[in-house]
Amino acid sequence: MRVVMLSPPGAGKGTHSRWLERQTGAAHISSGELLRAEVARGSGLGRKVAEYTDRGDLVPDELIFDVLIPAVVAAARETGGYVLDGFPRTMPQALRAAQIAIELGISSNAVIYLTAPEEELVARLLDRAKIDGRPDDTLEVIRHRLAVYARETAPLVDYYRGRGLLLEVSTDRPEADVRADLRDGLAARGLVLSLAGEA
Repeated sequence: MRVVMLSPPGAGKGTHSRWLERQTGAAHISSGELLRAEVARGSGLGRKVAEYTDRGDLVPDELIFDVLIPAVVAAARETGGYVLDGFPRTMPQALRAAQIAIELGISSNAVIYLTAPEEELVARLLDRAKIDGRPDDTLEVIRHRLAVYARETAPLVDYYRGRGLLLEVSTDRPEADVRADLRDGLAARGLVLSLAGEA
């Protein structure tokens, strides 16, 4: 199974990506976690990344591809699939990623689009900041990230819908209902999840 998770910040990409990883064995690849790890290492690449993430801006494509493509290729080789969380975020990224995936034979089977009302997203991100100590989750940065998402990433919804890949699921309800819709939607595309590891 090779799927892309698309959503505004706070809609549950990480939570549901990790669940899909447990259900399928496909590697969960979080663009945010990979970028934060690079920043934490203090590498030259990490310092460049931090200049953008500290402001809540998107990281330039060249930096993203340098970090992500090796991880996606390794995941596809080692597990047969991937759950790609938080990438692509712009149309140029999506178009370039699609071309690279075709060349490497690792194109996505589906794009899962998670939605929730904006005020719910803000509340979740503020809660996450308290729990996880995420310094980039201030109200000002959260509002900025949501505005960047609306401008840069939201156009991908129609792009993937037009390609017949989009599976849209609201996360503004109990997690069990979200997972049931994910299971049904993926099954309708011939992607069957295991019955193990429901938690």
